[in-house]
Amino acid sequence: MKKRNLALAGVVMIVAVMAALVWTGCESAGGTDGISLSPSNPTLGAGSSNATSAVVFTAAVRDQLALPLKWSVSDPGLGGLISASGSNATYMATAGRTGNNVITVRDQYDNKGSAVVTQQ
Repeated sequence: MKKRNLALAGVVMIVAVMAALVWTGCESAGGTDGISLSPSNPTLGAGSSNATSAVVFTAAVRDQLALPLKWSVSDPGLGGLISASGSNATYMATAGRTGNNVITVRDQYDNKGSAVVTQQ
């Protein structure tokens, strides 16, 4: 009976150690502080024909981004994302349109960041 209890205790200990290793090794990145975008508040001269009308955003976090990223804009009428690759996305303003457009990025763990494009 003692050998059986000792064997059972050994199995329980092995299972507990394995579970602890799995749980600590597979932790999600959901607790990160969020994503920062650079530049955070660019101004574009979309209202005039010869002004800069595009900006490239770069996403970053303190440790590591959980790619792929999902980029979006709050008002597609003001402009849109013409390309996105890795941690960068290029926003193009619609000519003649003015206002503020919020650019939002999310990673696979739903961390998010945003920037506001001011179009004058």
